[in-house]
Amino acid sequence: MNQQQKKIQRQEQILSRLDDLGYATRKQVQVIESLGGDRNAHRILHEMEKDKLISSVRREQKIYFLSGSGKNIIGSTKELKQSHIDHTLMKNDMYIKLGMPKSWQTEVPVKLNDQEKYLISDAMFNVDNKVSFIEIDNLQAMQTNDDKILKYGKLFKAMFRQYKEHPTLIWYTLSDVRKKKLEEACNKHGIKFKIY
Repeated sequence: MNQQQKKIQRQEQILSRLDDLGYATRKQVQVIESLGGDRNAHRILHEMEKDKLISSVRREQKIYFLSGSGKNIIGSTKELKQSHIDHTLMKNDMYIKLGMPKSWQTEVPVKLNDQEKYLISDAMFNVDNKVSFIEIDNLQAMQTNDDKILKYGKLFKAMFRQYKEHPTLIWYTLSDVRKKKLEEACNKHGIKFKIY
């Protein structure tokens, strides 16, 4: 395989990963795709942006996402909402923090007793038959979190009967006050949990 073929293969891999992630910072793409040092990662993403394969928006840092051309190359039909950027970046942070599990899935509809969409988990993964659900606490009302925790409590009881192993609910929040409230709600419903 010559250099040009390697470059195209690497670009397609990055495009596919960005399609999975939705939005990502340079650092997130750099870590997830093992792009080496900052300078190398910047060079690769800058070149892809110059070639109109990816686009970016500027916040405190550049946030990358697939351009129309990039979507065409990999056949993506996903629609992104800029209002979801912060939520998506926090989800990516958790993916990296939790060791990038191979079974990671996002926006997973979870059924309970044949209810089609009992709840939609921000993400979930399964390692050694231990299921973990991820919830990102970013600007949603605390009442919404409480309602979700109540639903997870019922779900986990049903899953425990099936798997004999308590699932874990993992929260990511940026607020110490909300962290305390999430802890109280999880304890109240007897849920195994971690909060980052």
